[in-house]
Amino acid sequence: MTRNRRLTILTGATVAALAVIGVLIAVSQSGGDDDESGLAAGNAIKGVPTVNRLYDGIPQDGATLGNPNAPATMVEFVDLQCPFCADYTRDALPTIVKRYVRTGKLKVELRPVAILGPDSAAGAAAAAAAAQENRIWQFADLWYLNQGRENSGYVDDAFLRRIARGAGANPASVISASESPGSIPLLRQAVTEAQRYNISSTPSFLLSGPGRKLGPLAVSSFEPSQFTTAIDQVLGE
Repeated sequence: MTRNRRLTILTGATVAALAVIGVLIAVSQSGGDDDESGLAAGNAIKGVPTVNRLYDGIPQDGATLGNPNAPATMVEFVDLQCPFCADYTRDALPTIVKRYVRTGKLKVELRPVAILGPDSAAGAAAAAAAAQENRIWQFADLWYLNQGRENSGYVDDAFLRRIARGAGANPASVISASESPGSIPLLRQAVTEAQRYNISSTPSFLLSGPGRKLGPLAVSSFEPSQFTTAIDQVLGE
């Protein structure tokens, strides 16, 4: 698996990184008339029933999905504009959720970061806003299913509004909060942790379990077995 999504935003201090996000959001929301996403005018967003079924009944608290007392934890660093993150979410995440999260064995935590440009910055801030309503997982999945061409300017208020509505988040709150990323603790946390663990590409993963501190989970593909083997190992199964 080749990944060339470098976290250049993480080379500076946290405050500087957040300032960059704010500038990029302003740029993205002023850009272009062409919608290069899967959300052409008048089309319904894709995937709402599937996403709702996947997460139905699973507790969410901010960016955390699953039982807060689960014995294992997986942290995901993602860029909503990253096609590899979309591949992971489509190919591996449903198995992880059904086999481990829904059964209370694993909780997963999402860390949205911006690596690819203006639309990534808007996505990170909007996702963090959705987390404040405990809807970040639905929001992220629907974004990936309707993901546009990188840096095409598709992430405007209309796109954010439709994704938020499909995810069950308040569109006005998501848009408003996305314009002030410095006020959202999750964004600062994501940058700080990415620096601490030397995260340099997306998606990247950390895993912990009984007797094992949080540390990198290296995968060579997004086959579910790449994750289930590692999770079973930390769980002693």
